[in-house]
Amino acid sequence: MIVKGPEAYAKACEDFKSRTPAVTAQDEWLAQKQKELDENAAERKQRIKEEYEAAKKKEIEDIAREWAKREYFRKATAGDMPYSEEEYIKSVWERALFEGDLKYRMLHGQETDERKELAEFKKKQEKKKAMMLERAKAALNDALGEDALVPAGDSDDDDEDDDE
Repeated sequence: MIVKGPEAYAKACEDFKSRTPAVTAQDEWLAQKQKELDENAAERKQRIKEEYEAAKKKEIEDIAREWAKREYFRKATAGDMPYSEEEYIKSVWERALFEGDLKYRMLHGQETDERKELAEFKKKQEKKKAMMLERAKAALNDALGEDALVPAGDSDDDDEDDDE
């Protein structure tokens, strides 16, 4: 600034700001390592999440199996149980999973409203049962044919046979 003046100083400042630093081999190596660490971190997060979900699912299933066994024992001691333990567990498995999930959340400090959730679960089960019944009826009607849909005595053929 003293030798060349303020204009040269301002130009030198602009040139300094606009220059791009030279990329060295060390900078490339550091950038590559950072990229690998970022990718590994994402992979690690995904792996940890999957392991957590698998452990959670296993714990819920264990709790559900214990609940189903207790229910089987309770009903078997109360009276005649037509099912084996495994058959009974299969028949109540959805409810057992619900109970297992509820218990898991309770054990891990999450908020639960047992009555409300049970009511919602039962409502869903009723809807599911009704839908399955409708599907079964439709499949049965398809298998039997359209003639099965007409109740006895309503067809025109029956009226003609009565006249003879």
